[in-house]
Parts: sequence; structure tokens; C-alpha cells
Amino acid sequence: MKITLQRTSPNYRQKLSTHRIMRDLTIGLLVLVAYSLYYYYYNFTTNDPLMHVALMYIVSLVVAIATEAVWALIHKEKVLTYLKNSFAWVTAIIFTLTLPAGTPLYVTAIGSFIAIFFGKLVYGGFGHNIFNPALVGRVVVHLAYGAELIANIPDTVNGIDIATKATPTTMLAGTSWLGGESFSYTLGDLFFGNHTGALGETCIVLILIVGIILAIRKVYDARIPVAYMGTILVLAEVFALVNGLDPISYPLIHFCLGGAMFGAVFMATDPVTSPSSPLGKIIYGICLGFLTMIIRLKANYPEGVLFSILMMNMLTPLIDSFVLGRTDQNVGKQWAAIGISLVVAVACVFGISTGIKNDVAAAEQEALEAQKAKEEEEKKKAEEEANKVQWTYLETTDDGYVMQVNGFGGSANPMKVAVKIDGDTVESVKVLEYAGETGGYGKDLIESGTGGNLNEKAKTFYDQVLNGSLSTSDVDGIDTSTGATVTSKGIVNAIKGAIEQAQKAPVVDGDTYTYTLTAKGYGGDANPMTVKVSVNKANETVTKVEVVEYAGETGGFGKDLIESGTGGNLNEKAKTFHDNVLNGETKWADVSGIDTSTGATVTTKGIVNAIQEAIDQTK
Repeated sequence: MKITLQRTSPNYRQKLSTHRIMRDLTIGLLVLVAYSLYYYYYNFTTNDPLMHVALMYIVSLVVAIATEAVWALIHKEKVLTYLKNSFAWVTAIIFTLTLPAGTPLYVTAIGSFIAIFFGKLVYGGFGHNIFNPALVGRVVVHLAYGAELIANIPDTVNGIDIATKATPTTMLAGTSWLGGESFSYTLGDLFFGNHTGALGETCIVLILIVGIILAIRKVYDARIPVAYMGTILVLAEVFALVNGLDPISYPLIHFCLGGAMFGAVFMATDPVTSPSSPLGKIIYGICLGFLTMIIRLKANYPEGVLFSILMMNMLTPLIDSFVLGRTDQNVGKQWAAIGISLVVAVACVFGISTGIKNDVAAAEQEALEAQKAKEEEEKKKAEEEANKVQWTYLETTDDGYVMQVNGFGGSANPMKVAVKIDGDTVESVKVLEYAGETGGYGKDLIESGTGGNLNEKAKTFYDQVLNGSLSTSDVDGIDTSTGATVTSKGIVNAIKGAIEQAQKAPVVDGDTYTYTLTAKGYGGDANPMTVKVSVNKANETVTKVEVVEYAGETGGFGKDLIESGTGGNLNEKAKTFHDNVLNGETKWADVSGIDTSTGATVTTKGIVNAIQEAIDQTK
């Protein structure tokens, strides 16, 4: 097909050819209608989607024809003659083909009425409208009933639930138009319509075939769709090159998206609302492609076909005023006008593409910084956990006291460390379990003291702490800045816990075991009590309880309880506790029944807990 800049008269003005043109156009539209019915019959498990789509076409046709019939009656026209020359069915079919399959029937009816009445009849009927009537109806229902225009009907396609799958345009827009793994549709899906969407816009191959046949039969001027879709390809190529995308597949994706091909063939080519000169048609098509891409890339609405065609309908008189009467004067100037239009479009999309690229890069950098900050926060939190000097005594084995402490794995994956102590010497430290420590850091520190991100201090730590012996007085001076600080501190905490556990070892005198224990009173962890408890293993009796240190206990409460059992806010039970527990003997079996409600309950419970700990260690 040869496309020239030679001017021809608009088809709609040729009365003898109008019926043939509209007949061919109707046949082409019916091919798409048949495909949409086939799609919703073949791909769905029930006939409900098929019936709904069929009813959409019927409702739209009935409302459109009825509206035109009433208009004819009001204006005293012969109804059948008027309908034969108004081609209401064409508008109704085009309008319905732009709707998604889940559109309610009442919305379809409203849109069809608006398309006919406000899109065509108020301007004087067929041939006098300034906007494409079908687009008027489609834009109004989009703005008024957008939430009800459902692209997917709940069901399955080939065993896959499609009720929640986004349409290709929405999915690509969700990736900032960059595609990638988040865009799951293939070019085959897009070209052959293997997805849901507007009824007539999904199967690009079928639209191309119908469009080529209609162009050959002179139903429309091919300049507009060629310029339209060609501009989309060029601008998509610019976007792809700027953002490092596939220069072949990416433009083709845009070529297939969002009804651009359907709009280019069946709506943008409307001879009533498009320019009548060859140059005007080409500039018109270029502007359509430019606006479509601009709306896609920058607007909140991911598809630009509807609005771009409506906007260019408004500019059709302006375009005609510039080019009519000048078409044959200077072909070079005509091509220059086309070239300038393309250059402006390319420059604008290049700028937008660069902006999107920068925005995406900034977002990725922000995400990386947020991830880094999160990792730093987790590391800081882990260090704080390690710095709390928390440990749990598990058992005593031949390797010494087995302590559980937090390393890099935190409380979810703690370390188990065996520490053997003899007097004032830490004879050995063995890390028994350390699955939470990572390679290159804590894991390598424990196994060899070298490798990964460890520094020279790690080897010293390994040799002196994990593979040597040291004095208990030197523990506080161990350098934990090894490159695996959290792990190092955890091991040191285990040593400190073992030292404390060793200090709890009783002094044995026959059957009597005397323990010096730390008890949490009113002073809490910062200022605990030191309680010396003597128990007789033979007769299971607590023979003596002495609170050695109690600086954290306050006067009138715990302090008075320990010293006399009276005074301040104490009650009569405090005197009983002082006489029977602190200055008497208690059977092991009676310890759990000691009444701690003395007026200094926290102090009393701390002492009782120390007594129970002594009993537990003696058993």
C-alpha cells in the first residue's frame, strides 16, 4: 500500500460510497465481536462470562438504536430511513468493544446512550459530530463508573485464577514502565490476545488483519494508524534505549498495549473527526502517538488512547486550518513539518525517560540505604543485646560450666559455650554451638581466628581466649573489636557468666552447703542483694540466711525488713519473716509456702528466690 501526501476527499462526504464503507466497517467490527465471544466461551469453565459479554453487545445496540429512533420521531423523520443512514450500530459496537468484560449492564446502557445522544445527536447527527461518539461514551463511563469497569471475570483460564491478575497495561505501569520479571506477559500473549482486557482490544494480530483489509478497501485512510503506531514504536524505542531495555521487544510491547491498535484503526480514523488533508492526517497520527506515550509514562491513568484521540479531535480544525490549501505547494516543507513533529515528540519522551530513569535510580538508592540502615540497626541491636551481659547457665559438664549467650544470631539462635574455671584461672573456653554466627565473621572467629572480614585482633582473641587460658581478673580487658564484635562479646559474656557461676559454688562442710548468691530486690539488676544461704542436705533444712549486701533496699521497706523486721511501711508479717526466715531454720518443703506479703514484697521475694536457688543447686 502506497502512502503519499496527495490529498483525497473525505469518504464521509461521498454519499454513494458511505453505505459500502459502513458495511465493510461493520463486518470488520463483527469479526472482533465474534473473537471476543469465542474467547469468553473457550477459556472459561462456565457460560456465564459468555452470556454477560453477549448481553453487553445486545444492551448497547438496543439503547443506541432506540435513542436514535426516538430522536427521529421527535424530529418527524422516517424512523427506518433515519436509522439506515445514521449507522447507530457502528457507534454501539465500537463503544462496547472498548469496555472490559466485567462492565455492569446498566453502565453499558448509560455509556451507549451518552455516546449516541451527547456524542453525536446534539451536534446534528451523523457527519456533524466534533468528537468520536464512542469515545465520548467511553470516557464518561470511565470517569463516572471507573471502579465498576472490571477487566477480569472471576473464573479460571487454562486452570489459572485470573480474577486477580492485572491487565498488561496496569502491570507494566506498576513497574514504572520498565518491565522486567514483574511483567509476566510474553509478546505471544499480547499479540494473540491471551489475556483479559477490553473486549475488542486484546488480539493484536486479528486487529492488524482486519485493519489491513479495511485499508485496502479504502474504508479509512492508512496514514493515521501508520503515523500513530509508528510514533509509538519510535518513542518506545527512545525510552528503551535510555533505560537500557531490549530495543526490539520493548517497543513491540507498547505496540500491543492498551487498545492503541484498536484505537488507531477504528477510532482515530473516523473521517468526521480527523483532518482531511494527507499532511494533516500524518501530523494528527504523530500527535496521537506522542500524547498516548506521554499519558502512559507520566499520568496517573496508565492508558492514553482514549484521551489522546479526544484531545486531537478538538485540534482537528486547527490542523486543517494550517495545512488545507497548502498541501501541494511544497513537499519539502511538508516533510519538514513531519520531521519537526517527530523531533519534538522524541525530545520530550527522551526527557521523560531520563527523568524516570533518575527517579528509579534514586528509589533504588534509597532502598539500598534503607536496607543498609536496617542492617546497621540490626547490628547495633545485636551489639546492645551482647552488651547487656546476658547469659543463662545450662549445666556443668567435664568441659566446665555450659552457658547460653547471644551472639550475632541473637536470642533466636544463641551460642552455647563451655567454660572451665579453676580458682582464679579460666582454663578453657569451647564454643559448642554457633549456628547463628555467619561465615566471614563469627563462624571464622570461632573456628580459626582468621579469614573473611576479621582483623588481626581476631587471631589474638582466638589464641588467647579460645585456644589458651587467662586469669579471671583479665576478662574485663579482653579486646572484642575483632571484626566479629557481637560474637566476641557473646563469648566474653559466657566467660563472665561462668565466673559468676563458679563464685556461686558452695563452701561444703560435711552435709552443710553455703552459697553466696545474687538476688534481685528493690534495687533491681543495677543494685542487687548478696545473700549467703546455708542448707543441710542430710535433713533438707535451710539452716541460715544472711543478707550480706542490700544497698539497693530502701528505708522503711526492704532495709528495715532485713535489719529488724519492723518499722516504716512493714506489717506484722515482716516480723514473722525476719524471725523465721532470716533468723531461724526452714524445711526445704516449706520454702514455697513462705508468705512474702510483708510490705516489702520485692525484697522478700528476692531473698526467697535465693533460698530456692541454693536448694536447687544442692539437690
